[in-house]
Amino acid sequence: MCLDCTAHDTDREQHSSTDDRETTGHSNWKRRSFLQATGVAAGTGTILGTQVDRASASHTECDAADRWVEAANHSARDFGIDWIVIHVTAGAYQGALNTLTSSNSGVSSHYLVKNYDWTDGPSAGHVDQLVHHNRAAWHARYIANHRSIGIEHEWFDDNGISDACYESSAELVRCIADMHDIPLEFYTSNTCIQNEPGGIIGHTHVPDGDCSSFHHDGRTCPYPDWDMDHFESLVKEEGGGGGGDQFQDGDQVVTTTDLNGREQPCLNDDVVLTLPEGTQGEVMNGPEECDGITWWGLHVPAYNEWVWCSENYLAHA
Repeated sequence: MCLDCTAHDTDREQHSSTDDRETTGHSNWKRRSFLQATGVAAGTGTILGTQVDRASASHTECDAADRWVEAANHSARDFGIDWIVIHVTAGAYQGALNTLTSSNSGVSSHYLVKNYDWTDGPSAGHVDQLVHHNRAAWHARYIANHRSIGIEHEWFDDNGISDACYESSAELVRCIADMHDIPLEFYTSNTCIQNEPGGIIGHTHVPDGDCSSFHHDGRTCPYPDWDMDHFESLVKEEGGGGGGDQFQDGDQVVTTTDLNGREQPCLNDDVVLTLPEGTQGEVMNGPEECDGITWWGLHVPAYNEWVWCSENYLAHA
């Protein structure tokens, strides 16, 4: 659904939905679900902003979501959930969030994923939930709205899709698919979703209505920048990008020497603090490879900091 386009035939009027939209970004580290509990932006220590008084983590339905921000537009479902529809916003994050939560916009989605670090708002990879799964968000057309979960991703002006955005969205898709028994099948051509068992699909390949049209007013959301093949590989990646041979998410580890904890996983990134030998932390992210080193994201309770550390100087606590 393209957020700079006029909505028409919405569920508000006849259980029909909205137009196409588009989104994307860039980043080189992974935001994991621990951010929901800590309330900080990945690797920066920045407190996440709120959207008036409607923001909360208490209503999120997947650990991949960092924050609940209630949207005004949604309807009772007429069908079960079979599909996940991928969109991009064709606009920057804050404007997209305002539009998706406004009662006057005629549109909404279940989720919005931040794509860029350099636009206003949280860090790339941040996820807002806007509509509960048991309600139909207004992100496609009638039949798609009532059979799907819609995920918007920040994107505009050919700025690409960031690793952080892809990875957060992949984690989110795995959660939604597991929760609703949606097959991890990806559709990259026009598909009559009423006749298929379900899966993951870009908005442009969802029918306008009865499968006689896939025009969407000529828009191709979430393409051209969205790489569905790459996204499929991330969604189907065993373990979902967290943990590895040495450690797993949630492992308690200890530093074996005085060790620099960095803002991001490379030697040229800023040192957040130096952890004395014997400092304990919890693995929250990784592994990442940079400069020939395997890096792990740790939350360090003694300093209430989140840092990246070299695997070479970590051991199980």
